[in-house]
Amino acid sequence: MKKFLLLLIGFMAFAVGLNARTYSYAFKNGDLTTAPATVSLGSISYAQNEEMVSSDIVWTTTKATEMKWDASNGRGFQIGSSKSVCKNFSLTTNTFAEISSEIRIKSVSVYSCVGFEDIGTKLTIKVGDKSEEFLLTMDKESKYTLECDCNGKIELNWEATQKAYYLSKIEVVYVLPASMVNVELPVFKTPTDSIYADNVQVTVETTDTIHDIYYTLDGTVPSYEDYNSDPRVGTTGCSKGHQMIFNLVDTTTVNNIKVIAVQVDEGVVYKREEVIEATYIVSPTKPYIHVTEITNGNKYAFVANDSVADALVPSINKGFLSDRKTIKHEKCIETIEYDAFTFTEIEGGYTIQDAAGRYMYIAENANEFSFATEKPETGAVWSIAFNENKAEITNGNKTIYYVSDKGIFGCYEEAGENMVLPELYTPKEYPQIVFDPENGSEVKGLQVIIVTCKDGISVSNNFKLIARGNQYGNGIYEINATYKHEQLNENTLKFTIDNPLVSKNNIELDIVIEGDIYLNPDVLKYPLQKARYTNKICSYKHLGDAEPAKITKVEPTDNSTVEELKYFLFTFDNYVTEVNGEKGAKLHLEGSEELIELEYTTYKYGSDSEHIDQLQGALKTAEPIVANGTYILEIGDGYFKDSNGNEVKGTTLKYIVKNDLTSVEEITTKEENGCVVYNVAGIKVLDTTNANDLNTLRKGIYIINGQKRLIK
Repeated sequence: MKKFLLLLIGFMAFAVGLNARTYSYAFKNGDLTTAPATVSLGSISYAQNEEMVSSDIVWTTTKATEMKWDASNGRGFQIGSSKSVCKNFSLTTNTFAEISSEIRIKSVSVYSCVGFEDIGTKLTIKVGDKSEEFLLTMDKESKYTLECDCNGKIELNWEATQKAYYLSKIEVVYVLPASMVNVELPVFKTPTDSIYADNVQVTVETTDTIHDIYYTLDGTVPSYEDYNSDPRVGTTGCSKGHQMIFNLVDTTTVNNIKVIAVQVDEGVVYKREEVIEATYIVSPTKPYIHVTEITNGNKYAFVANDSVADALVPSINKGFLSDRKTIKHEKCIETIEYDAFTFTEIEGGYTIQDAAGRYMYIAENANEFSFATEKPETGAVWSIAFNENKAEITNGNKTIYYVSDKGIFGCYEEAGENMVLPELYTPKEYPQIVFDPENGSEVKGLQVIIVTCKDGISVSNNFKLIARGNQYGNGIYEINATYKHEQLNENTLKFTIDNPLVSKNNIELDIVIEGDIYLNPDVLKYPLQKARYTNKICSYKHLGDAEPAKITKVEPTDNSTVEELKYFLFTFDNYVTEVNGEKGAKLHLEGSEELIELEYTTYKYGSDSEHIDQLQGALKTAEPIVANGTYILEIGDGYFKDSNGNEVKGTTLKYIVKNDLTSVEEITTKEENGCVVYNVAGIKVLDTTNANDLNTLRKGIYIINGQKRLIK
């Protein structure tokens, strides 16, 4: 991977926006003199032939009658004076155009001012064929900017008739062509070429936050073009932003991740063709049991002093095997599957292959191991004998030992101090358990749970069963049940709760244990919690036994006489959790089929702050109904559903709206102050200052400016 040099001289270009950069130079004492000169004022950096380079920005100055540094007032260089007026002064540079004709200059800014009012000093800024003239003020922070989008010579010209003027800073905003933009390479923050147990969170970042990362997990080269033409094809993934985080889990495969960085600005693609890559191996943890014999084709791990030989990643083909600490139980250990080596019987002994399929062999005069994808002609045949629990694994005159003070496994002619023979352990799958009723199923009146493990199952003396769930509206629902368990056979346990578990409402129920259930007790004696289970052995949806909820109260009450209708509050005898609009909630004027719009709300009386409680449901109208008349509210069966999913029986309610609105028989077509019109449902249908608009209304009764009117 190439190293990119960053050569910065003077003031560096700073990123603003996306690809726009800023050349900025603040003058300092000694930069300018009265004599015409060519001076370098800072530099810019850019990519050229995959290397970062920088170029000085060279300016040409004209002769000045007087030039001095204004240290006391902080206005930069003073050009001319009241006694020696400098009528014309110029600064020009063609450096940007010389670097590349494709550089686009977006703006040029000059910080300049005068020392006295109204002296008529002008500044002209010109880039290529575009220019603008400015009249200078006394403000030393004055910034004069020419906005442009061009390439060419930058010219700054001052014209004065008297007094002095000042110059303190120049800024040029420019955009580099794609070929000159350096897209920073991404960096893997998670250690690479490593073996991880169970999972690893991989983080990849770019040093510049404006870049996107594109990656593949299958070793193919990521393609920005393919992804953006159709992100569904191939295996290319994308992280929007400068950081990518993803998890690799339990694959026991070599994950060859390849990454590119891309920057896109206004449709222009800036990308680095170079691809970085990293290898991660993620392997599941498994139980291993001790053995004192070899079965052809089986896998075995080398274990000594509670340490297992840590296999080498595929990018490393030679070395000692370092130790990985194990989790040790009464009759087994836990380590990752990748640490197991395959023993295959051949003439003269066994070959040993790692998880990547490479043959382990001993080179001449070597103590460390070597690995090859093809079986070597010499050094790859191992003989194996057992001395009590220890394994003597030899190759020629050398034997595998664990060197405890160095934490490594190697191959030596004889045992020295702190060296022990390893033991061999073979991996097993975690025992699996099944439940009756089936884990995750719906149950009612739960009383019996049967747990089966084909590898054997038993319980400890301190075992305790707990039913724990979240009951809607009542928080945690827990029964420290009186129960008994029976060992039906070596593979089956039966748990019986003395009284069937009942609840009013549905419960998301967990069956939890304290103490241990042991799986495969004769071989592993493996605690359930360690076998990829938590102390929650199973979960059910326990169905409530409550009758469907009933409506116990409605506000306003049935047959109420009110001045307006706008809100209906229902109270139930059980929790209501949803509404079904298809079942219908209808409001209409008696004798009319025209429905008035309703909506379900979770707030009281239209408030946006106070929620209704869990035993309530509410409806409101879009606008208050104020028109006199009798209104019918119909709630269909099943419009409301309770927390057990039961449909609530509907109801029909009657309301009388009565107020002091004036009734007249005919409509006038002239209204001096405009018209506000409601229909009989109290919904505004017109608000106009032109009374002729009333002619657009259909025939019927309306409330116009607070009075009941009939349009014939």
